[in-house]
Amino acid sequence: MSDYSLDDKRKVGEKQQRKKNKYQSSLKKAFWLFVLPSGLLFGVFFLYPLALNMFLSFTNFDGWKTMDFIGIDNYTRALNDRDFYASFTRTMVYTLVNLPFKVGIPLVLATLLTSKRVRFKTLTRTAIYIPVLLSPLVAGITINWMFSQEYGLINFLIQLFGGTAIGWASSKWLATFVISVASNWMTAGFYMIIYIGAINNIPETIYEAAEIDGVNSIQKFLRIQVPLLAPTTFLVTLLSTINLLKEFALVEGVTQGGPGTSTTFIIQYIMRQGFNQFEYGYAAAVSTLVMIVFAIVAYIQFRITRGGEI
Repeated sequence: MSDYSLDDKRKVGEKQQRKKNKYQSSLKKAFWLFVLPSGLLFGVFFLYPLALNMFLSFTNFDGWKTMDFIGIDNYTRALNDRDFYASFTRTMVYTLVNLPFKVGIPLVLATLLTSKRVRFKTLTRTAIYIPVLLSPLVAGITINWMFSQEYGLINFLIQLFGGTAIGWASSKWLATFVISVASNWMTAGFYMIIYIGAINNIPETIYEAAEIDGVNSIQKFLRIQVPLLAPTTFLVTLLSTINLLKEFALVEGVTQGGPGTSTTFIIQYIMRQGFNQFEYGYAAAVSTLVMIVFAIVAYIQFRITRGGEI
């Protein structure tokens, strides 16, 4: 009887193990079925173009017939090209100047639009989010029209109050300012929604305890919300940095890189080398260098903020 009982337990254990293995196998199959579509898209639209770009960076490909292997000549040329350094420096300065606004404005908007004292929150959120739905090129053209020196809405309002029309497009600083305004206007709604979701996830009991301790609204914001929103701020900072570094369509719509080359950022430089000068090999080498720099910037952000855990 005892032997039979042990044998019976062993069979039951084996049966349970088979069920467990079958369940784990089904989970693995389900996992790969869900991952496969995104994996294929990632491979087709990222890994393959990346590999092709790196291959072309070692050639003198002109987009048509010429494609000879020239080693690292394109990289050597890029590292000695003043125009490359100028456009890259311009891009980094533009990113550093605009990054605080990219993070700060949506945070303030989200804080105000989650406050119990503010009315018409849904309507206001919708109005702020609408620019996110616009194409960057369309938004750029619209902003360009608004800041036009002769027929622009902004200059019309300035003249209406007795001022003098400003040549927004003729000054590199004013042109960059217009691009910055357009960029922040377009993305504020998207990052605001991210912050609103994070703020709504903060337990109400924390605020109630703070009120009992006599904490005012500003102290709540600085001592409660800002620290608890650190992971979200890291995400917004990372996304903003990447988008600022690769700003292209908006700039084309607003200034086309002018006046001169004063608003020609690194992506414009790459596109012009490839599609205007037909130096696809050189453009591929520059884009590879830029990709490495962008990856280093993202890595530094991860290391400094520990993924938003500070």
